[in-house]
Amino acid sequence: MAQKVPPRVEVQRDEKYQTILVSGVFGGHRPGFFEAILYRDELVADEALSTAVPSPEKVYLRRTLQCRLVMDPFQAKNFAQWLIHHINEYEKLFGKIPTPEEVKQHSKGEGPSPYL
Repeated sequence: MAQKVPPRVEVQRDEKYQTILVSGVFGGHRPGFFEAILYRDELVADEALSTAVPSPEKVYLRRTLQCRLVMDPFQAKNFAQWLIHHINEYEKLFGKIPTPEEVKQHSKGEGPSPYL
């Protein structure tokens, strides 16, 4: 029996391919698909720093919507498993990543944080 040779795979980047820095994600699930809107937050201090004495009240946050990911349930679960695997590997090397709740408790002064 002849051995099957896998097909050649050609990789090509879309002309709009980009690296996205993510500050947060918003979205959820609907019948038949999951969606996630990725956004980046940037502290804008130009106006606050344009005077001899900086004016903290002139600082603001600029939230830029970067992209929207839409996945069928199979791909969403596949993505979640991939991400969990890599988070576990990361924590083995660099230590536990705190949950948002743990960070929030620490910021409220509910004990010392071993994460920060």
